[in-house]
Amino acid sequence: MLQIESTGLGERAVFPGLWAGDRACDGAFEGAFEGAGIDEAALPFSVHVVSSEEQLEAVQALREVAYGRHLPHLKASFGEADPLDRLPGTTIFYAEDKLTGEVVGSARIQTNRRAPLQIERSVALPDAWRGRLLAEITRLAVRPGYTGPVRLALVKASHLYCIAMQIGAVLAGSRQSLLRSYRMLGFAPLFEDGRLVPLVHAGGLPHHVLVRDMVTAEADARARDSADYPFVFRTYHPDIDLFAAVTDRVGHGLRPRVAH
Repeated sequence: MLQIESTGLGERAVFPGLWAGDRACDGAFEGAFEGAGIDEAALPFSVHVVSSEEQLEAVQALREVAYGRHLPHLKASFGEADPLDRLPGTTIFYAEDKLTGEVVGSARIQTNRRAPLQIERSVALPDAWRGRLLAEITRLAVRPGYTGPVRLALVKASHLYCIAMQIGAVLAGSRQSLLRSYRMLGFAPLFEDGRLVPLVHAGGLPHHVLVRDMVTAEADARARDSADYPFVFRTYHPDIDLFAAVTDRVGHGLRPRVAH
């Protein structure tokens, strides 16, 4: 059974009680999937979950640089400590360049399991989305000038995380300048009239409120013949490493019991 464990820097999935019978199958399928034609691609960066204060400080510095480029009057505030970063129900992803070790991208996911989403401070959700397990993606930032599909990888990381956490949909606030990018990533307007909403947690600036339905995301992307479809849904990226314990289990099986 999937259990949710809270930490000081977010939540993580824990999978206890794996069948002991699996041990008898160790090696039985070794090499069985070789040549199966699975699309696998390496990235020039890796994506992880923030789990230390040092990593969080690097993310804050990136936010200041990335947001300061377009919102110079708010630059300093994005580099400051944000209490939401440390609350239960919040998880932060960061992309780290493989060659330099520099943080080149980041995104934050907050769920409404323990508290309302930030966006609900500024707008009431439509009836269809009330009473559902939701998440909000904020502080999506990419280092200016960095080449590589960082934003797309962060959205994929968010997608994988939300599937694991049984999230029904992801909300996002988008400035007009980023609306096209969000639409290309599968987000759609939450309100049919396309209204702009001043968001309290975004300096009161007007934003489009968007939603990405986790249940229909893959079908929607396929129907749109979206550019993100092969990347998000049809390619395995080992560099997007969100569930290290699960990855270790799949790659190596259960560890032998340590004798005491």
